[in-house]
Amino acid sequence: MPFSPSAACRFLDLPQVNLRNLQLHLTKNSFATAPTHLCGVALSHIIPHFVGRKLIKTSPGNIRITNEPNKVVQDIEKHFLLCHDCEELFSAKERWFANTIFNPYQEHKKTVFNYDKNLTYFIISLSWKSLYRDLEEFSCDKEFSKEILMILFRAEQTMRDYLLGKRKDIDTIENHILFFDRIKYTQDLDASQHPSIVMHRSTSSYTVYNGKTSFTISNLMGILIVTFFSMDTNECWSNTKIEIETGTIEAKNQKIVSVVGQEIQHWMNQTKEAQKNISETQQKKILEKIQALGDDIKNYPIFQDWMDDAALK
Repeated sequence: MPFSPSAACRFLDLPQVNLRNLQLHLTKNSFATAPTHLCGVALSHIIPHFVGRKLIKTSPGNIRITNEPNKVVQDIEKHFLLCHDCEELFSAKERWFANTIFNPYQEHKKTVFNYDKNLTYFIISLSWKSLYRDLEEFSCDKEFSKEILMILFRAEQTMRDYLLGKRKDIDTIENHILFFDRIKYTQDLDASQHPSIVMHRSTSSYTVYNGKTSFTISNLMGILIVTFFSMDTNECWSNTKIEIETGTIEAKNQKIVSVVGQEIQHWMNQTKEAQKNISETQQKKILEKIQALGDDIKNYPIFQDWMDDAALK
């Protein structure tokens, strides 16, 4: 059966904030923890900070967390994770991704992207942070599949060595990007739960396994990044795979048949539950903000998402 950590999902203007604090260092042994004052470990974003800035800038309301929907937060998920040198190393690739793919796509300027090995490095660094963080929880769970756990341990070491320049390949690990653009039809998703809003107005990153398929999944406001550590033969991904060196990816004609769809449905379920738990006081504040915007609400991306989701019903 599917397994995923108890990570809150984000909806609308509600990004996930997972409050587990780990003090990790890329160059340490697996799961070695170190106090901040000894190795200089600082708070690091799991999802890059530029994604959080974009979410805040383009939101008509506040950022909230689904497991505490009445709480307004000022930033997306952070953990004690990297030292200064590792943070700088990752940040350079994050800037490349922001300038080459994320911003042009979000601003509807490009749908075809040529890439080089910077993209693989960015994806591996993003997925490694989530995997490394989640492995500590998984290794303490007696019910977690031992077979999958060993796959994840091997993958973490492979990714670590790649990030540190100790190897040029990533073994059997596969990276995929799915651009969650306007949905034409939903075979397995509940359209009444606003898939466009949930995907485009959210961020999330965690590791999960379902049967023989294990992967880290990250949502960057509709850019879905999936790193597979093992794949069942039933998985089908078309026009999504990222080559390790160079290639071209287009935000069109992408199709998947995958257990990943269950994660998207899970995010929508969490969003729906969070909406139910918003207090009357907070609901009033949200409504007042929307009413104050008037017709200006049409200038926010979420308006088009509302329209797209309404057309699916």
